[in-house]
Amino acid sequence: MILVDAHCFIRTERMKDFEKEARKIIPLVNREPGCTRYELHTDILTSEFHFIEEWSARKHLDDHISRPHMKAYFTKTRPWHAAPTKLRIYDISSAQSVAMKD
Repeated sequence: MILVDAHCFIRTERMKDFEKEARKIIPLVNREPGCTRYELHTDILTSEFHFIEEWSARKHLDDHISRPHMKAYFTKTRPWHAAPTKLRIYDISSAQSVAMKD
């Protein structure tokens, strides 16, 4: 499994625009082959966003980045960034879900 944290730094005045565009692509990405998770999380105290992504293989992530809807999204939102996106990619060999006990 491939886990991605795409940490985006958005200009404060463009946060609502960025969220609007992200909402358009999230359902599309979640239907892409190999995508098991694609979520946007916002730090409410800053203008920072995190796309948390899970892909079944690196090839699916590579294909995702080159899809037409992603190219259009990158072109539209790039001017709204205050700094370059920090992309962290993890190759996870195993994972498990555990319920926390009180």
